[in-house]
Amino acid sequence: MSEAKLVAELREDHGKASARRVRRAGRVPAILYGEVKDPLALSVDAHALEMLMKKTFSTIDIEVGSKSHQVIVRDIQRHPVNDSFMHIDFMQVKKGHKISMMVDVRFEGKPKGIKEGGILDAIKHEVEISVLPKDIPGEIVVNIDDLGIGEALRVKDIKAENFELLDDPEDVLVRVEVPRIETEEETTEEILEEEAAEPEVITAREKEESEDQD
Repeated sequence: MSEAKLVAELREDHGKASARRVRRAGRVPAILYGEVKDPLALSVDAHALEMLMKKTFSTIDIEVGSKSHQVIVRDIQRHPVNDSFMHIDFMQVKKGHKISMMVDVRFEGKPKGIKEGGILDAIKHEVEISVLPKDIPGEIVVNIDDLGIGEALRVKDIKAENFELLDDPEDVLVRVEVPRIETEEETTEEILEEEAAEPEVITAREKEESEDQD
């Protein structure tokens, strides 16, 4: 993926009141950390950020005054109602230095096991990788068309290109479960078996009546 560009301004004030003023001015509060000595409180233009996030990129070149920082997006907070940007975290990276990060896994296709009556169970939706900033994938796409009933796809089955997988190779990503069909006949048999296994409870009165008869 390519590199994107964004211009940011330093924020002198901190706190919720300052963040609200920044948003009213059409900007988004941000923080930059990583290789910089101390985290930098920034703000970026909301419209520019919105346009940028619609593109595909690996890193962002953020200009702060006369300095430029190569960063990746670490976290984005959005408004729960209107989905506008509330805050964004940037982490500075170095060219030629690998970083560890979580990447989403997207399952593509329809398993043959589903067509046979199986149930799809997606267990792991992201994996951790070690990768150079320039090679960061937007997502990892895994085809599951050939997955049959009782079969699973594991981390080791991912074709790693330009990155290293850090998760346990045996971790299951997705599997097709065997459907369990409980018939009325089976349920009845289970009830009878349970009743047969329960010991007979004799009350004190029944015991006395039995002794009197003897």
